[in-house]
Amino acid sequence: MTFQESLSYLADKAGVHIEKFSRGQAFNKGLKENLFAIHKEALLFFKNNLKDSKPALSYLKERGLNSETIEKFSIGLSTNKNDSLFNHLKKLGFSIEHIKSSGLVHFKKNNSSGAYGEDAFDFFRDRLMFPIFDIQGGVIAFGGRTMSSSKNIPKYINSPDSMIFKKSDSVYGINSSKNFITQKGYSIIVEGYMDTIMCHQSSINNAVAPLGTALTSSQLRRLKRFSNNVLLIFDGDTAGISATKRSIEICYAEGMISKILPLPKGEDPDTYIRRHGSDNFRKQIARAISPLEFLLNVSGKNNLDTVRYILRLISSSPDTLQRDEAIRELAERSKVNEIVLREELKNISLKKYSANAEGKTSQKIVDIGSSICKEEQMLLKIVLSMPERAEDIIYNLDIKAIKDTAISNIFQKAKSVIDSDKSLSVKNLLNICSSEEQSLITRLTIDSEIDSENANETISDCIKAISLKGIEKKIRMAGQTGDVNLLRVLLNEKKRLTKRLT
Repeated sequence: MTFQESLSYLADKAGVHIEKFSRGQAFNKGLKENLFAIHKEALLFFKNNLKDSKPALSYLKERGLNSETIEKFSIGLSTNKNDSLFNHLKKLGFSIEHIKSSGLVHFKKNNSSGAYGEDAFDFFRDRLMFPIFDIQGGVIAFGGRTMSSSKNIPKYINSPDSMIFKKSDSVYGINSSKNFITQKGYSIIVEGYMDTIMCHQSSINNAVAPLGTALTSSQLRRLKRFSNNVLLIFDGDTAGISATKRSIEICYAEGMISKILPLPKGEDPDTYIRRHGSDNFRKQIARAISPLEFLLNVSGKNNLDTVRYILRLISSSPDTLQRDEAIRELAERSKVNEIVLREELKNISLKKYSANAEGKTSQKIVDIGSSICKEEQMLLKIVLSMPERAEDIIYNLDIKAIKDTAISNIFQKAKSVIDSDKSLSVKNLLNICSSEEQSLITRLTIDSEIDSENANETISDCIKAISLKGIEKKIRMAGQTGDVNLLRVLLNEKKRLTKRLT
């Protein structure tokens, strides 16, 4: 919470009335309170829907959830009607603007009047509803799992970002887990809602999950408030391994101590507990391994490349003791002389220091080929690391201007996923890419980190650079062919493009 939010929260608890806001602050405070109220009412609405749905309750029972767990996590159901939640909220007296700001209802403008309300449709329809709570236990968003058998719609969707919800900052289950994380001394990070819920039903109450995207630094920092230790348990498939590697990178950068539980291929915590029981799952947790052991195990034959990659990870840690311990473990496991490893780590640190001293960009780009444009590489890295930004990037990018064939193909395939109204993720992108493209995606996902605070500026710079290079190529070709008219058009287009993007 900010200071003002903390003050307001404690004042409400104590029954003290505080009103020291400017007009703008008062409006935002009123909007924020109404968004919390709207989400609370939506929660009750969805829960009541579930009570009346035998198919949904039967499905949850088949998934192994008991009534106590359903109640604990306030699982609900959205109907298949277009505007049932909208009509409910409207009857309760919430304004159209506040309902619109919640993201739970979308609107199309009436063509004749330009007003909202004629074509309102609920964002979540015919889905099991998983409320997302903040640390204080307030409902801030929802995740929805489709009850439809159609393959043309995404299985899971989340609420769009709002004044009270930012997906990349929020952690599913943190309100129920925070005290247990403190007590047990570590948090368990799993992939999905059902993984988290099944862990809690099995009395593994320190489990949480990111919200359908890659784990972020912001989410880790929230968990760090309760413990500096994390256990990562992701799926055992290729995408799960990539997600684990990415998460290990962030853990090192945040100075957090991590352990890894590799599950068999095709298993996740939800399926493993249901098939083998919670006791067996606890035994697996006790066998968790260090991140270095995990990385060396999955590296295949490229042991030296993996050692160099691990050294870069170690150098990113702000914790001196963590770095020292990691070097000792790496020497033992890799059979590389510890003195050599320490010298190499020193060289890596000196290179980083020199780069920062020269004022170079803090964004880290792995050198995966000198022929690849760094802006193209960085933009693809941002799309892979921050899928929620993908749509804006892709629809502002001239994909035809991308020089590298593999990167261009990946962007085209990412666009096709978005155009089909499916949620974009590294996992579903890997499924439709060639082996060469999969290799590129995996290497970018593993080997570099995005500075989320400067992401907007980086995106703008990359799109501008790619677009200008595309225009300049056309200008050179027009000059070679002597097409004066085309050259004039392209020069004007370059001028407009430069003005629009600056």
